Amino acid sequence: MKKSIKNVILSTAIVFSLGTVVGPANAASVVYKVKKGDTLYKISKTYKTSVTELKKQNKLKSNSIRIGQKLTIPVQSLVATKKSATQTIAPVQLPASESVKKMALEITSWYETSSSGADAFGATSGNFDGAGLSFGALQENFGTETIQPIMKNMFANHNDVVLKAFNGDTDSYNTFKDVIYNKTTKEQVAWGDSISDPNNKYQVVEPWKTYFKNLGTSKECIDEQINASKWYFDQAEKYYKTFGLWTKRGYALMFDIFVQSGAISDKTKNLILDDFKKIDTKNLTKEQIETKKMNIIVNRRAADVNEQWRETWKSRKSVIAKGSGTVVGYGDFFDVTPYGATLTHVNK
Repeated sequence: MKKSIKNVILSTAIVFSLGTVVGPANAASVVYKVKKGDTLYKISKTYKTSVTELKKQNKLKSNSIRIGQKLTIPVQSLVATKKSATQTIAPVQLPASESVKKMALEITSWYETSSSGADAFGATSGNFDGAGLSFGALQENFGTETIQPIMKNMFANHNDVVLKAFNGDTDSYNTFKDVIYNKTTKEQVAWGDSISDPNNKYQVVEPWKTYFKNLGTSKECIDEQINASKWYFDQAEKYYKTFGLWTKRGYALMFDIFVQSGAISDKTKNLILDDFKKIDTKNLTKEQIETKKMNIIVNRRAADVNEQWRETWKSRKSVIAKGSGTVVGYGDFFDVTPYGATLTHVNK
């Protein structure tokens, strides 16, 4: 299954070293804590202000900032101007653009692997959840039979790449090939368990962890993982349309739901649509209505999640719906806005 209680079209590295909004400074601003990789320009673009304004607010004489420094961010940079809910929303055109798909994949990949950039494609998890072995940016696994097609394509079309990934260890190469081609799903799960750290089932033991990292981060395997994500996008877009969503943030939410959970039952779908009818749209902006709809989707779908994982599942999805927050079981503050998951039209 997916990594921890806690493909990807990543032509550029995923950004993880983002600053944190600490809290309110006054009625017109909030305090932002600088993290590694931040610049005034990056912060100004993220929060829709200017470098000049940031320097003025913080009495800076240069563009230099340091890790841990607290900056005052104008609140108008964070709060959208209220508009009439009757404002027309342009029709949504699907499939979404590659940039929107990339945005959704980057967010889900962070949740799934806690890895950045190409490393996410070679990430592994052991048999902590009964799936045997989970692999790659979206943690495809033996239990759901999603890793097998990727590996069969690699053996069939890029056998030289697989051999290279195993660093000349032909015994391990042959063992893995036999597992992929000749074992039942139950046997594959058992094999995945055999290479899991007995003291920490989240981890895969060496040398397998290194072999899979080599394999997963190869260009050929990255392409295979991207191709394997098509089903998730198809399902996400189907329900995105069914629920009448229109923002990039809504798209990211639906994609994450289908990667982690795979389905929305007809019963739950109908409950969601019924709840939509109860939304009092009076005096709400179209962005506020979208947010209410996303929260309804999260709450209704969470009810179908196993109770053991429900709180974390709901927290993970709520962070996307709200735009930022701390996910139960992860511990890290996460802001989806810098990835592009904003309350703006999916086609703009």
